Amino acid sequence: MVTRYGLLSPKTLLFSRQGVLISRKGMVLMARVELFTEELAAIADPSYRAFAAACLEFAPQEFWTAPASSSRKYHPEFAHGEGGLVRHTKAAVRVALDLLRAFPELEPERDVIITAILLHDTCKVDPDTGRTDPDHPLLPGKRYERFAGMLPPGGYEEVMALVETHMGIWGPVDVWKMSPPLPERMGAALLVHLADYVASREWVSEKILA
Repeated sequence: MVTRYGLLSPKTLLFSRQGVLISRKGMVLMARVELFTEELAAIADPSYRAFAAACLEFAPQEFWTAPASSSRKYHPEFAHGEGGLVRHTKAAVRVALDLLRAFPELEPERDVIITAILLHDTCKVDPDTGRTDPDHPLLPGKRYERFAGMLPPGGYEEVMALVETHMGIWGPVDVWKMSPPLPERMGAALLVHLADYVASREWVSEKILA
């Protein structure tokens, strides 16, 4: 990962509880949200960009420190270990941006899509158990409600609807009861789900973060 501080390897970073990144030698490197500088820059509308940044700043500590999968079963090697959930999120955004090239009709929804992906797993980890909360797609809607006014009318509900269905058929929302059912349509919700799904496959290389 290249930043204004130089090349940072995921294995050389630790995460502080004061909202900054520190190296294993104790050197302050950057504010945590700066990890998503490139992804936030992909959001064109300043209100969505500011909203996403505010939510990331308010994300649970576990999001910044946890692996993408507590069992190590469902994610590639680069998403294991400390900070793995952050790296998975960055990979999912990269996949979504590529999918938008294939489905240009969804380009008008880019800001909503990228915002939803940035937030989709921020509440994934149960702080009491350290394991995945099966209802985590439903939790961001409550946690980030305080920032809803930063978005245009209806924007918050639109983002959170994508967050809630990001797990597709494996999530807490019955996507077959949607109209039309999520698996039968190519829309923003399905693109978010596919980005998350592809980024979590074991065969995905860490080169996706290059």
